[in-house]
Amino acid sequence: MSFTTTLLDDHQTLWRANLGHRFLAETRDGTIDDTVFARWLRQDYRFVEAACPMLGVLISKAPASHREPLTDALSGLYDELDLFQERAETAGIDLGDARPAFTCHAYIQFLLATARGKSYPKSFTVLYAAEKAYYEAWSRVEEGLSPDAFAAPFVENWASDGFGEYVGFLTTTLDDLAARAGPQEKSEMHRLFETTLRYEAAFWEMAYDTTDWPGLD
Repeated sequence: MSFTTTLLDDHQTLWRANLGHRFLAETRDGTIDDTVFARWLRQDYRFVEAACPMLGVLISKAPASHREPLTDALSGLYDELDLFQERAETAGIDLGDARPAFTCHAYIQFLLATARGKSYPKSFTVLYAAEKAYYEAWSRVEEGLSPDAFAAPFVENWASDGFGEYVGFLTTTLDDLAARAGPQEKSEMHRLFETTLRYEAAFWEMAYDTTDWPGLD
């Protein structure tokens, strides 16, 4: 059994919690509240902004054979920022004053700290977990979503064949990295995968949370 298959099997409960989250179902069905979707859009915009330097750090650690696909992925993040800006402008959503909410801020710090302080295989595990979760999540949204829906461009981005091929690269590469990792490193990779899934689930739920930062509202 491959390492990535083992990761998913060992964390099925968290994986199902992500893919079964109400945000995805309501987005797919067209029943999501506009303010909820707008809150997610603002926060994910800030998250993608922070993911750019994280990926830059990862590229600096990457072996030569990984640099081109990861650099292409970094370019894709800037395309995503353009997509957020276009969707926000269409809906009259102001991104200029959007500051990271507590969950978003925590996830960003986890992302950056892992990229800067952990080994390449460990950092790569976090990247795989986040991108695999998004590909599978938006593929769920694609099932039954109206092509005219406001969220359709996000589906076209994260459930596309091109993004799927990128996730395929992440999958095979992580399996190769794990095959050369020792037991202790693989154990840490498992822990980081689980933590990333917990942040992903919290990020969906954050869209419904109006408290922003605990203790301040």
